[in-house]
Amino acid sequence: MKLDRSTKGHNKYGLILRRKLDSAECIHSPQGLTEIEHAVKVLETAGIIDWGATPETEFFVMRLKDQYAFEALYTYSETARYTYKPDLEYADEVKALAMRSGRYHPNCKKPD
Repeated sequence: MKLDRSTKGHNKYGLILRRKLDSAECIHSPQGLTEIEHAVKVLETAGIIDWGATPETEFFVMRLKDQYAFEALYTYSETARYTYKPDLEYADEVKALAMRSGRYHPNCKKPD
């Protein structure tokens, strides 16, 4: 299995920067919501935003530049490689991410 980023030319997911969302400029729409609140509501209603707020949807995001990312991604790739039903293509793609992450990333930093 290929990573979605490899099959469509871009990533499967995007990030909404919650801190920036919470402090965004308030431009009000006719509905009384800010333009951003309205846009988020439309995306939520369409099922496009998943806040990971339930046990079934919970997630953990890491950026490649996070100093701990290499170890996490490398271990993940090895698990994909040596599990009961190995997926070598997927393992190789995750390992390639690992080799660009953490201490190997040009902007490596402690996560915030």
